[in-house]
Amino acid sequence: MDLLGDRVGFYIPGMGATTSDEWTIAGGHFAERCQAFIIIALGESIVVIGQALSVRPHVSAAAVGAFVTAFAGSVALWWIYFDRSAEEGARVIAESPDPGRLANSAYHLIHPVMVAGIIVAAAADQEVLASPAAVGRMSTSWLIVGGAVLFLAGHVLFKRVIWGVISWPRIAAAAVLLLLLLLAPHITALALSIVAVLVLVAVAVSDRFYRTGAVAP
Repeated sequence: MDLLGDRVGFYIPGMGATTSDEWTIAGGHFAERCQAFIIIALGESIVVIGQALSVRPHVSAAAVGAFVTAFAGSVALWWIYFDRSAEEGARVIAESPDPGRLANSAYHLIHPVMVAGIIVAAAADQEVLASPAAVGRMSTSWLIVGGAVLFLAGHVLFKRVIWGVISWPRIAAAAVLLLLLLLAPHITALALSIVAVLVLVAVAVSDRFYRTGAVAP
């Protein structure tokens, strides 16, 4: 009901439905609240990897490497979202003549996709920390790749709705991540996680070189 109510204009029998321009919201404030959910999810993912490391009876070099990689992955996701998109997105919705429409699509429906990606990535980090030297464990491989792809897919949709651009660097990165599944049966979970994080960092860095107007594509 929470996700679909606005799709039917919060229809009430006998009273009918509403349109997005009737939804009186403060666009900038709404955007900040959704950004807070991203921050909370990233913060919880760091708590998860910290807890996973603390319960190990013996902290090996591989476990430390997995922890550092997981933390770097959380930083990369934060970097991708907050470097330019968050602030510019808040400005766009605040200045929009129909902030309800953008709140419904770009924030209410699309942000949960990115949060889901963060949650899946945190689950992957926990698995890698538990068995960093595991090779060919497809469930872990899918978590590693799936979390990053989900987040990137959500961010592609976000940029498409807010600025009307298609983020080809993010689409290319998602394709590269999916291709990594071909490599997954032959390398350790830690190695796969490191490569996935490097792909995410590459996306963040690419935002400094590719721009559409004030924001990166």
